[in-house]
Amino acid sequence: MISAALKRIPPSFWIVLSVALAVRFWLWFSYPIFEGNDSDTYIHLANSLKNNLGFSRYNGTRTPGYPFFLVLTGAGSGTYLAQLVLGILTTLAIYWIGLRLTRSEGLALTGAYLHTLNLQQLLAEAAMLSEALSAFLFFVLIALTLLITETSSSQPAGNRTYFVILGFIAILSVLLASVRPLFLPLPFCIAGVIFFLANETLAKRTRTVIVLVVPMMIAVAGWGFYIYSQFNVIGLDSMGGYHKVNHVSAIFEKAPDEYQEIRDIFLKYRHIRISTTGTPINTIWDAIPELMKATKLNYYSLGRTMGEISDTLIRENPSLYWQNVVVGWIWFWKGGVVWQPSAINDPIIRTLAIFILSVERVGVVIGNFLFLVSTLMATWKQFILKKANYPTNVWVFISFLWLISILQTFAEHGDNPRFLAPAQSLVFITLIVLYSWRNNQQRTETRR
Repeated sequence: MISAALKRIPPSFWIVLSVALAVRFWLWFSYPIFEGNDSDTYIHLANSLKNNLGFSRYNGTRTPGYPFFLVLTGAGSGTYLAQLVLGILTTLAIYWIGLRLTRSEGLALTGAYLHTLNLQQLLAEAAMLSEALSAFLFFVLIALTLLITETSSSQPAGNRTYFVILGFIAILSVLLASVRPLFLPLPFCIAGVIFFLANETLAKRTRTVIVLVVPMMIAVAGWGFYIYSQFNVIGLDSMGGYHKVNHVSAIFEKAPDEYQEIRDIFLKYRHIRISTTGTPINTIWDAIPELMKATKLNYYSLGRTMGEISDTLIRENPSLYWQNVVVGWIWFWKGGVVWQPSAINDPIIRTLAIFILSVERVGVVIGNFLFLVSTLMATWKQFILKKANYPTNVWVFISFLWLISILQTFAEHGDNPRFLAPAQSLVFITLIVLYSWRNNQQRTETRR
């Protein structure tokens, strides 16, 4: 039975697996795990969970998904190895998704290679950051979504398999949101597309929406209540208004005089930040210790105060805020990379990696631009001209990517290029599917 099953596996699968293993084998021996700007926070929270056997001293600065992962994997070489394994599984999931959607081994191989040979993705697996885990969970959810839409169209209403898979999607969506809150809208996008586009009874579509969105709503409400009850902050973490400060860092000298002490300290650190990096973005994280000392406010009270100042500056300078919103949306598509070149000891390999990364990043930006243009055209053709009928799954991909690109720019202004990274390969998958669909349509029209 096992040998028969192996014979049914396409040869291209083994090619994808071999390449995915080879590049990660090289990474393991050539590039040590490194800590990014956010890693200390994750490690601290992981230690809090482990040492206190729960949330008794959890400071809420991050959602708990990735800290739990660090506890399970040891926050070191074990984490590195686990993330490399997840990277391999993510590559195979992308291959399966491509094969399922296009029925073409060549296009499925292309999608898998665009993920596993993209240094933006590969190097993230060597970082003690949430990107690799997020990408794995995300593409498992995308694969399950394919099964849902296929089961939905081929099975009778009330099919047990359909709702079992739906339940897995709902649970994994909550888990993914606990790792990366930006992915919270995914079950809502799946539910919306199925409700409005699936060829099912109203009763089944309604049950689908309930099963998908209710667990997420309960989880968000529960976690939000925990954050508010513990830290008097409304949101999914305890950092309060710190998120907003990057939107107004460039004009912080306009802060009201009642906050003169805070303003003067912030401007001092802003000057240092600009002199070293050329930008005022992320000044707040350097200034927090002195601000807490000077104001006698704790971390959470200071966060609320910084939020109040930011809200005031945004109200008084709306044009600058909306300019930042637009710029942050553009940055989202820039293909940000988190890595540490100095960790590669061989200068030749390091130079080669820098060159490849530069070339690939140009390709990523071009791909993202093509995605924006192609999806706008697809939307126009199907919903305005009524001359197309793209697969239901494509609208899950398109709606989700467009939605998070908009939401993230309101939430943050600074690290926006990083936010797409876990879902970057979905951009390429969408382009491949649109290309495959157009070719199939052209062949169909030619036969006529």
